[in-house]
Amino acid sequence: MNYQSDFLKFKPTGVTLETGSMLISTPFYNDGNFNHSVVLLLDYDEKGAAGLILNKVTPYSIRRAKPSWRIDDEISFGGPVLGDEIFTLHSFADPEKYAPVKDGLYAGIDHVLLSLIEHKAIPDLKYRFFIGYSGWSAGQLDDEVAQGMWAVSEYQPALVFDMPADEVWPTAVRHLGPDYQHWLNFPKYLIYN
Repeated sequence: MNYQSDFLKFKPTGVTLETGSMLISTPFYNDGNFNHSVVLLLDYDEKGAAGLILNKVTPYSIRRAKPSWRIDDEISFGGPVLGDEIFTLHSFADPEKYAPVKDGLYAGIDHVLLSLIEHKAIPDLKYRFFIGYSGWSAGQLDDEVAQGMWAVSEYQPALVFDMPADEVWPTAVRHLGPDYQHWLNFPKYLIYN
């Protein structure tokens, strides 16, 4: 065994890319938008893919992006595409109005859901707001996965709503198993070493 080359070698997870899959950036992927990120795929087909970065919280509230909304919750950076648009993940089940993502998770918002959130009408409603999204053209994401830029993981509900942003990437890496644990020892920004 050549320890050095095995240590830096990327091992594919074998998980299928599909709506609801999670993308975990490898520690060697130092893109400014995606460094140490976990992306939830909202859509994946032959035309391309779209998703939201789960662990890039901005210092702003949703009210700053949408002053007419009476909501002071934080807003996350979903990705570099359509950086002035708001996207929402939530647990409000209405598959005819909102796009189902996975197991009780939906994307989209309308005046009904907005009103429910503003008035805190459903105590156990889970939701998050994102500005921008992450997008890939046909075949682009498959190429990035093949090049070792992303590890593909099954959907992990706890990463969406229940975990502080700084714990999302390490938790997702631990979930990948022992072949990936050494990623946790790499510095976040390799260029600083």
